Formats: sequence, structure tokens, C-alpha cells
Amino acid sequence: MTYANDVTGSNVFTSLDPSMKAEPELQDFWNLETIGIRDEIEVTNDEVAMKKFRDTLTFQNDRYQVTWPWREEEFDLPVNRQLAMGRLKSAVSRLSDKPKLMEKYNKILADQLNQGIIEKVDYKQQDGLLHYLPHQPVNTPQKNTTKLRIVYDASAKTKKQNLSLNECMYRGPVILQDICGMLIRFRIHRVAIVADIEKAFLQIGLQHDQRDFTRFLWLKNTSEPVFSSTNIQEYRFCRVPFGIIASPFLLGATIRCHLELYNNDIAEKVKNNIYVDNLITGTDTDFEGIAF
Repeated sequence: MTYANDVTGSNVFTSLDPSMKAEPELQDFWNLETIGIRDEIEVTNDEVAMKKFRDTLTFQNDRYQVTWPWREEEFDLPVNRQLAMGRLKSAVSRLSDKPKLMEKYNKILADQLNQGIIEKVDYKQQDGLLHYLPHQPVNTPQKNTTKLRIVYDASAKTKKQNLSLNECMYRGPVILQDICGMLIRFRIHRVAIVADIEKAFLQIGLQHDQRDFTRFLWLKNTSEPVFSSTNIQEYRFCRVPFGIIASPFLLGATIRCHLELYNNDIAEKVKNNIYVDNLITGTDTDFEGIAF
């Protein structure tokens, strides 16, 4: 770092390392002295995402309604309908020789339509920018509950230089309790209580102007899976779909915001012992467990 002489009087260093500063800045000494303990002035992306969430969260029709935590900078999100069409053609091709799987796939979407999770839309009508979610089946027959799951791809790109939907929004902070502490507390109880929120992501509503970013394509008639424009139906999500980068944050923030409305021991206990959508807790007696 510096010029120096050895005992013989010859120069030990003939030049400075170009990566080193000739004279260290005085501020570097203070940074070392405080070892990183200083006021953080810059607002982090997680703080921005949380502020956006709290500023836009609403409660309508007995359901929390959220918006996507969009990034501040301007972005050009392409209309990727052709990409979604190609991926749909590939999915239909794989399902065409598996009629039972095709029937299950179609039944899931029909049930979601009846429950108001998704809704039909016209290609010519839109509330803002359009973006489509390619989807494909993931079949796990060994599972006891959901054997067939529809997976949506929000990281799909039309071109390498184009943005995906995930790249246009903040991931948001990870809102998870320390699982080690949860399990230790769980083992202390004499009576175990476990529960989960059914289809947790789909319990959270999407505000109306946020839905066109979650459009997807499916067949009108699956009994004759003819891949043509006349047999294509457009849908969009009315709820938060799993598979988008901000979905876990929106779920965790909504649960926490809801529990913070109740200033009592039960709400605090649930908040401290819920992991994503799974509650892991307990009580000392049966009577307390029933009451809880």
C-alpha cells in the first residue's frame, strides 16, 4: 500500500497497487469504527413495497383487495399473447392423449370460474395494459390432497431483452416467523393445534385495474381439443394467483395486517405461530384448546 525500504536500502515496492487508494479517506475509518452500525437513510425496496401495500389495501365484499407492488421506474411490459398461445398449444398437445387429466384440468378452471376466482374476458376489452400468464399442469398422483396443480409462469419472456411480469414488480419483504422458534413452542404444549388457510392465495382479491396483468388462455371445448382461434377463451384472475414473485409477500402482509386489527392474546398467538398459511400452535388443556 505504501512505498518502503528494507534493511539493505533498496525499494521494496516500486509502484502502488492500482486497486488501492493512494490515501484512504477519513470516512473509511469511521465506517470501520462503527462496523456498519449507522442510520440507514436510503429507503429499501422492501420498505417501498410495504408502503405501497398499506396505502392501497382495501376491504370490499368481505375480502381484502390488493394491488401489485409495481417498481417505481418506467417499464415496458409487452403484450405476450402469442407466447401464451404457443405455450397453451404445447400444454394441450401433452394433455390430448390423457383425457382424464384434461378433464381434471378443465374442472379446476370451471370450479374457479364458479367461485369467482377467475372471470371470462373479451380480447377486445381491457382495463389497462395486457399481460398473459402461460400455464401448464403439474401432476403429483402420490399426494393425498391436490394431485393436479396448474402452474402459472410469470417469468416468461417474449424476447431475452424484454421484461417479464416478475421483473416489473418488487418481491417484497419475506414475512415469515422463525420456524425453529415455532417448532420449539409447539413441542412445549400438551395439546397440539394445527390448521391452514384453504387455498390461501386465492382468498385475497385483486383490485379491478390490476386483473388484466393476469390473463390466460384456455379451450372453450375440451372434449374436442381443436386448437383454433374460435375455440380459445380468455380468462383473468380476480384473486392473487400463486406463481407471481410478489404473491407470497401479499399473502403474508394481508394476514399480518388482518391480525393487527385485533388487540388480543389470540391474534398475537396466531401471528407468532403462523408460517405462510400454516398455523402450528397448542394449549395446555383440552378445554383451552377448544376455546382457542
